[in-house]
Amino acid sequence: MGKTEPKSYDGITTNQRGVTIAAPGADCIPVLFADPVKKACGAAHSGWRGTLMGVAMATVSAMIAEYGCNVRDILVVLGPSVGACCYTLPQESAKEFHQIDPKCVRSFDSPTPYIDIRRATRALLESGGILPQNIQDDSVADQNQNITFCTACHPDKFYSHVRDGRNFGTQIGFISIRN
Repeated sequence: MGKTEPKSYDGITTNQRGVTIAAPGADCIPVLFADPVKKACGAAHSGWRGTLMGVAMATVSAMIAEYGCNVRDILVVLGPSVGACCYTLPQESAKEFHQIDPKCVRSFDSPTPYIDIRRATRALLESGGILPQNIQDDSVADQNQNITFCTACHPDKFYSHVRDGRNFGTQIGFISIRN
């Protein structure tokens, strides 16, 4: 916020009070960031491409560079997304997720393995210095996804591109600094 808007972006940060920033997701993860010490926040849209390109840590890096945040102070929330129960990608893309963490890929030898973009995002955040206890993502604590529901499995709760194809809506995660 406060700079020239680029043509496209998947992450945004601010330290302006009273400004709400947001990230959409309809299977992709809306990722929210807060630094209660420096009073800065961020939001990122992390789909499979964004996850592999490092959008989550790019948002963290922007908070560090722009507002002097300490990586150890940043809190992260991973919003609802498609689960590894429903999300597949071609083998080539699966290999990249496997390199992040082999547990991110199920049925690796399949032509279209199941991918856990939440686990990959968490692994990348942790390897970038975010403290594990500062990441709210119940799907890692509850691997049966009884707490963090898969967007594709729950049409009564979430929109899903994976489930609905081109006729889908969008969830949104938003954050602001109040004081």
